[in-house]
Amino acid sequence: RLFRERTEDRIADFPWRHHQYILTLVGGPHTNLPVQLINQHKVESREDALAYIARLRQFPRYFGQVEERLRLADAAGILPPRYFFPDLITTARNQIKGRPVEPEASVEAPLFADLSAKIGKLDLPQAEKDALTEQARAAMLDGVAPAYRSLIKWLQGAAPRANPDHGAWRLPRGGEFYASCLKRWTSLPLTADYIHRTGLAEVTRIHGEIRAIMKQVDFTGSLTDFFNFTREDDRFYFPDTAEGKAAYLKQAVDYTDAIRARLDQVFNLKPKAPMEVRAVEPFREKSAPSAFYNAPSPDGTRPGIFYANLSNMRARPRYGLETLTYHEGIPGHHMQVAIAQELEGVPDFQKFGGGYSAYGEGWALYTEQLGKEMGFFQDPYSDYGRLVAELWRAVRLVVDSGIHAKRWDRQQAIDYFVDNTPMDLDGATREIDRYIGWPGQATSYKIGMLKILELREAAKKRMGARFDIRGFHDIVLKNGRLPLPLLQEQVEAWSKL
Repeated sequence: RLFRERTEDRIADFPWRHHQYILTLVGGPHTNLPVQLINQHKVESREDALAYIARLRQFPRYFGQVEERLRLADAAGILPPRYFFPDLITTARNQIKGRPVEPEASVEAPLFADLSAKIGKLDLPQAEKDALTEQARAAMLDGVAPAYRSLIKWLQGAAPRANPDHGAWRLPRGGEFYASCLKRWTSLPLTADYIHRTGLAEVTRIHGEIRAIMKQVDFTGSLTDFFNFTREDDRFYFPDTAEGKAAYLKQAVDYTDAIRARLDQVFNLKPKAPMEVRAVEPFREKSAPSAFYNAPSPDGTRPGIFYANLSNMRARPRYGLETLTYHEGIPGHHMQVAIAQELEGVPDFQKFGGGYSAYGEGWALYTEQLGKEMGFFQDPYSDYGRLVAELWRAVRLVVDSGIHAKRWDRQQAIDYFVDNTPMDLDGATREIDRYIGWPGQATSYKIGMLKILELREAAKKRMGARFDIRGFHDIVLKNGRLPLPLLQEQVEAWSKL
């Protein structure tokens, strides 16, 4: 049944295959392919190195297909907003910036630096390592560099045709497209008006809970004053130094260790795969989100990774780190993804299939509140960080529907974000650019969390003293990602046993 639903969803989305931007300010093939090679392609033998080199030589074919998709979208009247193009071009250029593409450069291009370092660690005679490095150099010059130059040339040519406006509403059949985006990302038949109203109500509620924190810490002043205080006071930030960044990562590890030790209180199912905390690599800091999670390899050779973008430590407040750790790692994304991959007796598409963002992101946001219920967030400012994270997701409901259905312009959306959260202008701008490039996705977090909480409360009411939080989490996690209506059926069937 799940396979049938997934397939039917793909068929329903087919008319919109060119509407979703291929390249955005937070990702696309121009960054994803290097990231995959650098982070996932291990080089433990001569054969591994040759496979990496072979992939480098395929860049022109791969990017040729990317350009063909861009041309088809362009012909259909669909291009990203004009202001996307300078950053897209810069990000593409960064992939070939340095040796050997630029022989006089003081640094190496990211892919060449990665492969050279991996070859250097091989247990091979130096002559063989030199020969492999020379092949890598040739693949960069004959494969990677021409592919990126061709993409850059296409972007430069398309930029003048791009529309200065933003939002799905401006695209051909834009209203229908956005409705399909909301259905895809939430897996529920929700209208833009409903999502907008829900967001406004949640913003009001969470503002009230933050005012309670203000009283707890004896802060006098308005909500805006408190946002400014927590945004600007140095006490809430790690130093923007190597030592400060290391301390940030260590604190994330400490939070992970503490909650891992108490998982038995609320979970029966737990993942076997380990998880690491890492900083985002410098070459993709500009385009990467503030934090994200990479799944472990199914064979256990690569851990799950919680990535933190430490390019600007003033955008990574201390009070938000506990929440972020639970969301991206344990018991959030890592537990859900790793458990799904380790399931037995289910088909692979159910273990590894993407989609159903409202389930995956809703779960991760739900676990932030779960951490509070488990007795964490004892520091009031850390609890404030939890509320800020939830507020951020509520604001997403307002601005995503505002941009794509209510014709808000970019500045209006940025202003709403800054006025209603402690996020600074730079952070709010990055967020809004993400929503502009990815219609509907931002709504999945809060909608998913609200649905999981609704299902939990309904099960509690139905079961009374028989309700077991560990059993509830088992039923939510044991089938992998599900559309929310199917998850509801599973929970209701369990609660009636």
